Amino acid sequence: MGIGPVRFTVNDALEMVESGILPEDSTVELLDGELVYRDRFDLRGNEIVEGAKHNDVVTALGDLRGRINDARRHLRTQSTLVCSETHAPLPDGVVLRGTLSDYRERLPTATDAWCVVEIADASYERDAGDKLAGYARAGIQQYVILNLRNRTAEVYTNPDITAGAYPSAQGIIEREPLSLRVGEGEHFTVILSELLP
Repeated sequence: MGIGPVRFTVNDALEMVESGILPEDSTVELLDGELVYRDRFDLRGNEIVEGAKHNDVVTALGDLRGRINDARRHLRTQSTLVCSETHAPLPDGVVLRGTLSDYRERLPTATDAWCVVEIADASYERDAGDKLAGYARAGIQQYVILNLRNRTAEVYTNPDITAGAYPSAQGIIEREPLSLRVGEGEHFTVILSELLP
């Protein structure tokens, strides 16, 4: 027997919150069985700074609730999405089936998600790496990375669940429309620059 990394499940993480080991408002998410600090920082040259741009985009995304939410769907920001027994990230945005009250007794799962959005600056490598693979394995039909480094969006669709990969992304530049999946065959469109700081 050797010593290796400890792998946690969603239930382990929830028990740690209930027992006070992890604060409920912790900046930790469960990625492939590892508890990982969430990266909400911006890049300024080679320096990593407090994520003012990241926070601005989360707020702008949240402001879309009034235009997206109805009896069939709702938008959440920075809330847990259970993708597997060992993978429960906190995406920056997710459009879920049903209303907020449908999730009072349970956490939403990947099958509840119409689309997932991550806002990336200092976190780009993780969002385009481990998180992308996790969302693909979970069958997330649309995964969007809002890339603050170059003010674009990368839209990933049609996941290969077995490979944990998506085909090449569709690139959206800031003055183009970004179409978010909000239902079966339904999309909500916003000009990307409306979300960018």
